[in-house]
Amino acid sequence: MHNVTKSMIGSLLALSLTGAAAAQAEETLRFATWDTDESLAIQQAIAKKFEEMHPGVKVQVEPYADGYDQKLAAAFGAGNPPDVMYMWNFPQYYTSLMPLDDLIARDAAEIKPDDFPQGLMNTTRVEGKTYGMPSGFTTQVVFYNKEMFAKAGVEEPKDGWTWDDLRAKAAKFRDEANKVYGFAVDAKPDPYDFEQFLWSNGTKYISDDGKEIDGYMNSDAAAQVLDMFADMARTQEAVTLNLGDDTSGATLFKGGKIAMFQSAMWSKAGIDAAGFSYGVAPLPKFGARVAHSALGVSAISIAKDAAHPDLAWEFVKFFSSPEAVAMRTNDLPVRTSVAEEKGMTKDPIYKPFFDILATSNTETHAYLKNANWGKIQDNLARAIEATMIDQGNAKAHLDDAVARSKRLLK
Repeated sequence: MHNVTKSMIGSLLALSLTGAAAAQAEETLRFATWDTDESLAIQQAIAKKFEEMHPGVKVQVEPYADGYDQKLAAAFGAGNPPDVMYMWNFPQYYTSLMPLDDLIARDAAEIKPDDFPQGLMNTTRVEGKTYGMPSGFTTQVVFYNKEMFAKAGVEEPKDGWTWDDLRAKAAKFRDEANKVYGFAVDAKPDPYDFEQFLWSNGTKYISDDGKEIDGYMNSDAAAQVLDMFADMARTQEAVTLNLGDDTSGATLFKGGKIAMFQSAMWSKAGIDAAGFSYGVAPLPKFGARVAHSALGVSAISIAKDAAHPDLAWEFVKFFSSPEAVAMRTNDLPVRTSVAEEKGMTKDPIYKPFFDILATSNTETHAYLKNANWGKIQDNLARAIEATMIDQGNAKAHLDDAVARSKRLLK
């Protein structure tokens, strides 16, 4: 009898344990990402680490790739969003996301929020609330071809250089016969990135409350920036991109047709592959003003209606931990401590990216200030292109853009 009882208890215990394991295995956390290839493999490795730390939990990595926005919007629309997702367009999605401020404050000792540069955190806030943790970033810099500089006998850029310095150097590479120039200016730049030049010249597209563009987008300081780039094209200190020719600046730089190229981390791998010696300089200043950079930031967010909100926050915390940040070798580290530990804040190739990040913490991109910014910037883009075609007359084109956009501010 005693043996029968023990056998029954053992069977019940086994069934109980099996049931518990099954229940745990059913806890699946959905994580949507736009990344592919090597970056996706890194995220899958981070997910696996998290699973090892949380037995019974499965992280289902969902790579939406090029169709990311459409698939994410469809998932929210169907009431079946992933628990955790990559995010950048906070104005579009923040009403569907979980505010993280209380969680960050509660777990501050673990997260160490001061380890994240303020400029990166600013990009995840809408109406004063935080809707994501930064996961990767880039600032803008100037790549320059050391071999071209040495051959032309031109001194390489130094910290603190100005746009006047850049123009003087660029003029020395002007060679119309061989179509070689010192720099490239884009007639159709991404207005998101272009705002960095207005910040660096003491203005911005739109007021901080998101209600005024007159006196900002068409200010004298803004017109001065556009006219400067137009004048660089007129004097052939720079070649103009996207006017009758779609050859990219990256192609020209890698082909030795321009000596300096303003871009970001996404260009580095291609430049490395080109095989020549290059340096990286910070963005030039406008006179004595501090240079600012646009911030390209990816973040990780939690759906407001996540099926597993507590587990989602645990995953976000791990994804933001020094261990996981260090694993994301395809991104610049979003934690200062990790960047310093890797020596990147002193490496001459990476240092300019971090230096200008430190001075890019006071301005907010226009798209975070006004819900209609996407429509307003279409008029701005036309003003920039018209200025480049005219090789000047920026104030008139910007005034026209402001006049066309005022109705969109309502």
